Amino acid sequence: MRKIVLFFAFIAASAMAITYSSCSNDLNLAEEEGIVAVTAGTRAVEVPACVDPCRDVQEVRLMAGQHYEAGKVYVVNNKEKLYVAYETTGEWKMKAIHLFVGACDKLPVNKQGNLVPGRFPYKVEFNGLQTFYYVEIPLDTLPEGCICVAAHAEVVKVVDGEIVQSETAFGEGGKVGKNWFMKFEYCIAVCEDEPPVEVCYQDETAWAAGSRYVAQGNWATYTPYVANTPVNVFAGQNYLVGTVTFSEVVDGKVTITLAALNGARLQSVAESVKIQGYETAPSGNPAPGLFTTYKGNETTVIVDAYAYYGIHLDVQRVVDCME
Repeated sequence: MRKIVLFFAFIAASAMAITYSSCSNDLNLAEEEGIVAVTAGTRAVEVPACVDPCRDVQEVRLMAGQHYEAGKVYVVNNKEKLYVAYETTGEWKMKAIHLFVGACDKLPVNKQGNLVPGRFPYKVEFNGLQTFYYVEIPLDTLPEGCICVAAHAEVVKVVDGEIVQSETAFGEGGKVGKNWFMKFEYCIAVCEDEPPVEVCYQDETAWAAGSRYVAQGNWATYTPYVANTPVNVFAGQNYLVGTVTFSEVVDGKVTITLAALNGARLQSVAESVKIQGYETAPSGNPAPGLFTTYKGNETTVIVDAYAYYGIHLDVQRVVDCME
């Protein structure tokens, strides 16, 4: 089964959640560069970290210009929704997608029987180039049993920052009509009811790994800036609960991205993330409540560039449930 990375999610009463397990909607958007046009209920958010699927994910190749493999199309469903995800690989990027999901006899075709992507109900055009996008579709809008999926994308090949090739792409399957445009079949799985899995948490203080502020007592650590190399985050000094990654410096700014591991999540407090930047290596006991570089609950933040960072998190780690 294809895994989807779980990012730190701020637990708030207003947060959307998938019904079938205790996973919250992710807050950070991977590589989102803006949406120009969204129709028929598509949502510009990342695939939920867990959707409690009823079956293994079905995947097909995303074929560009009929002959080039530009990525994958993934389809899976849970009790209420069907998810279709596009992912490009290598030098291929997406400019737009058009998607049809439904009864095979309802495929939008012209008089010659060829697919017409412009008439597909799900349409998204991107301001910039995307490498990943998904659409979620309520099952009550689809027929039961097996359905047809026609997954079209406008893709480009980018080399050294320049577009060198533009192609029409489709999720691989059977040809429709006289040209090579394709559709494939997906059979909607029926989910069996299972008892909910209880997950228990313990509140902890966490720090991005690095050197200790003080040699004795407080175990708090600060981290030297290194671009594009994940740094472990430890709770209670010894429990691995996530990673921190720094971007390259752009116009004097650095993007800091937090990702969770082992089921950890941020506490539901006003400022669960506190960051302090330093020009030189700090010393003395830190006071996270007085950190000024950033305080809040975002999992992706843009801050001024520094040589060192103290990154303090209020987290909850998974523990055994006591009866």
